[in-house]
Amino acid sequence: MAKGNYRSNNNDAPVTLDDHPFYGFRLDEYQAKFRDAIWNPDKLIVFCSAKAGSGKTLIATAVANLLCEYGKYDGITYIAAPTQEQKQGFLKGTIEEKSEPYFEPFYEALKKIGVNLHTAFYDNSINDKYQTAYIECLTHTFLRGTNFEKRVIIIDECQNFYYDELMKVLTRIHDNCKVIVIGHAGQIDLLSNSERSGFIPYLNWFKDDERTAVCRLEKNYRGWISQHADDFNFRLATR
Repeated sequence: MAKGNYRSNNNDAPVTLDDHPFYGFRLDEYQAKFRDAIWNPDKLIVFCSAKAGSGKTLIATAVANLLCEYGKYDGITYIAAPTQEQKQGFLKGTIEEKSEPYFEPFYEALKKIGVNLHTAFYDNSINDKYQTAYIECLTHTFLRGTNFEKRVIIIDECQNFYYDELMKVLTRIHDNCKVIVIGHAGQIDLLSNSERSGFIPYLNWFKDDERTAVCRLEKNYRGWISQHADDFNFRLATR
């Protein structure tokens, strides 16, 4: 299957991704378990506690895209927290322009798997007209009244969601979605009351249900500088 093609026949979908080319990526043991948990149709929600530079957003995006290419879901919704700009009033520009910095990891992941950013997003009326759009990016700020159905939901940098913000997102999601919740407890950037981060409490709340998978990514692939700094930060956060 060509990179970024949208979409194929659901009947062509492999049962597992063990023998799938998976965009040419070579995965370690933990990354493969994360990939497989997302692909598993019995897992409605997948939590991943991951170190910096571990490929968490890339793997989540790659599997989400395959799920859409094979027709299992109608599209991808990427949700980020406007950390330290919770009301998004400090940056210049429209709400869309203010949100852009928080979507950059997702854009980079899409580029790596060959998705055409100019045709894949709903923000272009031409894309909508010709039904090529299947991806959207949102912050949690304006989700009241929203419903998500038949979509892969990626909630990234989840350690930067307060309890109520994460609850607001999760309670909008129907069971015909696949939910991927990614976070790093050692990199909480909340302006105040960091102990109210919702990531670990919600992971613990969901983890014992058979419809939930909990994964971890152990290796930082950026290199020694990033790994050593991350280890120190995690030590401080867990004292």
